[in-house]
Amino acid sequence: MQPRSRAERHGLVHKEALEKARLRHRSGGFFRYEDIQNPVAVLSDSPAFLGRRGWMTAGPACEEVNYAKREHAKVMRDEKTEARRARNYEREEHRLRAMDANERAMAERVERLQADPMMGRKNISGQHGFNLINQTYESSPAGACLQHHDAMIRYKAKVRAANLAMRGHLGFNPILGEQTYGISLPPPPKPPSLTRGDWDDSRSTRSMSSTRSAPSMRTGGPQAWTDGFRAAGAPGRHTGRAHW
Repeated sequence: MQPRSRAERHGLVHKEALEKARLRHRSGGFFRYEDIQNPVAVLSDSPAFLGRRGWMTAGPACEEVNYAKREHAKVMRDEKTEARRARNYEREEHRLRAMDANERAMAERVERLQADPMMGRKNISGQHGFNLINQTYESSPAGACLQHHDAMIRYKAKVRAANLAMRGHLGFNPILGEQTYGISLPPPPKPPSLTRGDWDDSRSTRSMSSTRSAPSMRTGGPQAWTDGFRAAGAPGRHTGRAHW
């Protein structure tokens, strides 16, 4: 806080000046007193303001002053118009350059995808390795793998059915003490040989071998089915858990 001068101290002697000083320094959101030296003075930014030099301007000099103001306002208006035009021009140029860059990027992407031989492999309709139109597997390693996977699913389903049948004593006659109804279990499917590319031959060989082996199990009657099923490692009636 700056110390008061002698004139300020003498001015606070009167009660009115002291109250004005207290109002000027009042805080807490209350009305603050504004110290206006000349109540009839005109603000400098008001159209009615006239400087000290303008008091002596008279006659044709007044028109010259008014003409200079009008010319200045015209120049400022032209400057604002040019600035707005330049801003709009730059914005339009930026938009056109962005559109051109986007089109060039799309063209480069198409060229890059067309030049890459691995991109065409993604254009595969339906299941990979299986033709949905004719419902057949493709003659390819992917088709052979998918066929073997489906065959293993069917084989596991049959193993589970045989396991439940043996645990439920299906086909066993307690009066005769023998298995009157045989429980069959096909051999597990073998994966085709994909190294030589002869998955069709291996598939046909597997089917022929399975058809040959099936009658050999049927020749022994129901007891031969049961013995062959237990000898193959499938779960019997007294096993603790299923062997998948």
